[in-house]
Amino acid sequence: MVISMEFDEYKVDLNAKCVCGCMEGDRIHDIYRFPNDYGASVVSAPKADKAARGTFRVYILRYDSPAPEHSYEIAKDTPLTDDYVVCNGQGEVMELLRKVWDLPRAEDGHGHGHCQCH
Repeated sequence: MVISMEFDEYKVDLNAKCVCGCMEGDRIHDIYRFPNDYGASVVSAPKADKAARGTFRVYILRYDSPAPEHSYEIAKDTPLTDDYVVCNGQGEVMELLRKVWDLPRAEDGHGHGHCQCH
């Protein structure tokens, strides 16, 4: 899946530790970590689901450990969503990734300074 090269350097390969349970159904999955210790899990619709083709499910992530562990939880308390967002196409995914990028660093103890993930 090619969302955009704009965020490629912020991809981390955590598929083995995915907590959103979304890999069933022959999907493509990209996980991002941004310098603000937020990120996103971007999952394509299953190939078998013809009605959902071209859509993506995006979970907002909050990281609480530095690289290489990249421990995170699904952030359910951001102004962007309290669960996940369904994006209709790559353009909407890019718009949401920019909003995640712009989130202020969490004030509740999450975060460790500048991201060392790339």
